[in-house]
Amino acid sequence: MTGAVVLAVLGAFAPRIERVMDSASASVPQIEGRVTHVRDGDTIEVGAVAIRFRELDCTERGTKAGDAATLRMKRLAEGAQVTCDLAGRQSYDREIGSCRLSDGRDLGRMMIESGTCQRYR
Repeated sequence: MTGAVVLAVLGAFAPRIERVMDSASASVPQIEGRVTHVRDGDTIEVGAVAIRFRELDCTERGTKAGDAATLRMKRLAEGAQVTCDLAGRQSYDREIGSCRLSDGRDLGRMMIESGTCQRYR
């Protein structure tokens, strides 16, 4: 990958974290790997890295809508290979970012388009 600087390689099953150049020539942290856990509708784990979806707002688990959002995300992402662009900031123990499947589909967009979650404003 041109212009990429490897930040960390954590072993065979750990996600790969890189810094890549986007179209505006700004450096964007990116993580690639398999989704190892779905916490809820708007938070997944890639290896040991928790990622909270930027611009996605899902009802919390323990409610009918929240449990439905968690189940939808599990069906879409659990075990899937993803690439996540990180925003460079955190919320609690989670990185903030957006993730797409290996076929290019954006997970947050799919959750919004299905009506399962709303866009975070």
